[in-house]
Amino acid sequence: MEPKKQTKLNIAMICDPIGNNKSGVVVSTLRFAKLLKERGHNVIFIGAKSPDHKTHSVHDGIRAYRYRSLPVPKSCGWYLAFPTVRELKKVFQAEKIDMVHIILPMSGSVVAIKAARALGIKMVAHSHSQPENLFMDMPKIIQPTLNNLWNSYLMWTYGKASSLIYPSEMARTLLEKLSKKGQLSHIISNGINTKEFRPMPIGDFYQRFNIPEDTTKLLFVGRLFPEKSVDTLIKAIPHIVKKHPNTHLIIVGDGYLKTKLKKLTEELLVSKYVTFLGLVSKEDKIFAYNACDIFVLPSLAELEGMVVLEAKACGKPIIISDAKMSASRFFVDGNGFLFETKNYKDLAEKVLALILDTNLRKKMGKVSLEKSKNYDIEKSVDKLEAVYYSALEK
Repeated sequence: MEPKKQTKLNIAMICDPIGNNKSGVVVSTLRFAKLLKERGHNVIFIGAKSPDHKTHSVHDGIRAYRYRSLPVPKSCGWYLAFPTVRELKKVFQAEKIDMVHIILPMSGSVVAIKAARALGIKMVAHSHSQPENLFMDMPKIIQPTLNNLWNSYLMWTYGKASSLIYPSEMARTLLEKLSKKGQLSHIISNGINTKEFRPMPIGDFYQRFNIPEDTTKLLFVGRLFPEKSVDTLIKAIPHIVKKHPNTHLIIVGDGYLKTKLKKLTEELLVSKYVTFLGLVSKEDKIFAYNACDIFVLPSLAELEGMVVLEAKACGKPIIISDAKMSASRFFVDGNGFLFETKNYKDLAEKVLALILDTNLRKKMGKVSLEKSKNYDIEKSVDKLEAVYYSALEK
């Protein structure tokens, strides 16, 4: 019998690092799962054990089945899960799984694909990975080979799914070569919960993190990894404070480049103008967006850019790198500026243009807030449900 729209589904989301770090893909997975559960679906996670999660666990009321694992070097909390096909078949049968959703194409997904195929369970795959996220700090001479190997692996993984889900049209354009001929693909934004991310008072945020209040504040949120190009933002600070000393940069996030980036602020004599907050709670992240005057993303590679959506929903003007591998550049539309990739002097000029024009900042912030409404996460969940039902009907 064909499934009907009102049928409640049993869904297994395969995401090895679930609950072990706060990367965009993990946050997005948790958000989608929570909203699907609120709509009456049963959702489970398949993930990796870690020092913080040594056995099966629960996140926002959603059960995570965890298996033996290995840490990923330089990843800040990423672990590869190594369940057996037999173990996952047992879980899928016990939970009466209707749909397996591959979130990340890691080791757990390989086993989940085999278990799902053995049981005749439908699969969809989410495209959250591009080679630039993995190999940017590798020697340039071997990057093409590594990229080709990774893409071949993605083709095998994605080829087993009924449908592919991309977070942006640019992501589909970049990665469409990974799909099989005739395979369905869908654009579903990671979306933003505008009830949580919105303009609001920040309370004692400045005091708790020792941030000077009487300054114009810039904000970066994300992993401190090579593809985020945070060094470009830091290199812009000397040029900014030379003309506007009352400027302060807040950096939210963690990564293996943190020590190197802190050292860079010292070498450039701007450490007093920069505060590294590290990983913070969701509440403090929302406060950080509201505490800043300008949001900056110098990233070289983004399949969408959830942090840009979050900043827009909090009513902030944005300055984004015009990198060809970044979909975030398409969020700039009357609400900020693009700057030349890796050009810290151009970035400084764009920042100063907003710092020195308060009215323009406010105007662009209002545009951001209005445009963020087009990315309400409930619309994304509607589309995700439709993909599930369509795959099952086939």
